[in-house]
Amino acid sequence: MTHEPEIHHSNTKEKLAYVTWLSSTVVGEDSEKLDEDVYFIGTRILVWQLLHYKKTKTSGIDVIVVVTPDVSESRRERLRKDGAIVRPIEFVHGKNDGWLHPKESRWNDIMSKLRVWEMTEYSRILMLDGDMILLHPLDGIFNDPAAQIMESQRNVSNPEDEPEIPDDFLLASIGEVAGADHDYPPDWEHGLKKHGYFCAGFFMLRPNKQIFNYYTALLDIENRFNPKYMEQNLLNYAHRWNGPMPWKELAYTWNIRSVNDNDIEKGVASMHEKWWEEPLSGSKKVKDIFTSMRHQMEGYYQARDELQGLAN
Repeated sequence: MTHEPEIHHSNTKEKLAYVTWLSSTVVGEDSEKLDEDVYFIGTRILVWQLLHYKKTKTSGIDVIVVVTPDVSESRRERLRKDGAIVRPIEFVHGKNDGWLHPKESRWNDIMSKLRVWEMTEYSRILMLDGDMILLHPLDGIFNDPAAQIMESQRNVSNPEDEPEIPDDFLLASIGEVAGADHDYPPDWEHGLKKHGYFCAGFFMLRPNKQIFNYYTALLDIENRFNPKYMEQNLLNYAHRWNGPMPWKELAYTWNIRSVNDNDIEKGVASMHEKWWEEPLSGSKKVKDIFTSMRHQMEGYYQARDELQGLAN
């Protein structure tokens, strides 16, 4: 696959965006130690790669960080200075969601990611977790055959206690990789974990308030999905392959979790990896990329801040 930045679509007025999510349940509460906040630094690396790094930057697509009410103003201001559009959002809770208990407490507020479906000024959005390292531009993903609007399958019904679904939708993603020992690109026979189960750290969507209301209604139906992985399991239920809104598979060359040397050599566009940890593959090459991206990002912004200070 090539990673060409040029986007071809029939609607010339289409507005696209890259979006990532930030909450204090992930970043922590100490607003004075931004240089030690690994998730915040990861978000800054992602923003820098999308907006400024010549090898991976977008050709004019908006880059947005949605932030929950408890994200400090110091973090918001730094992200604005970095060039991101910072969009405050409210938490998402159901009326009867006391049964939702995630595997880890840092995911307590993660249902607020569903607010992205309310951003209807955008026609399509690529949602990215903050722990992403880019190796090639991502703009071409909007041309992926799976990244197009789909009609809901009216011949397949949802349970009667669920609200009406929209006539069309978009949910395109990639399956979870089972581990670092996988083929490139991985497939359901060689490297992917659970057939039909996608990763909510990297997916394409079409904003739609009706589908947002559908998702939030599911929060009040106890045990309709397993809350262990919160929004990921909600979305996998809503877009199950035997349901009326089945998700589509993006090319696995766009993003891989648990990246190994072969993935990099073959040209994977982005890595879903925690830059501050040792890669699961144990690859020194992967770890060196993590370190380099952090230092390049910080050096870029330090130089730019100093120039702006001199200009003022």
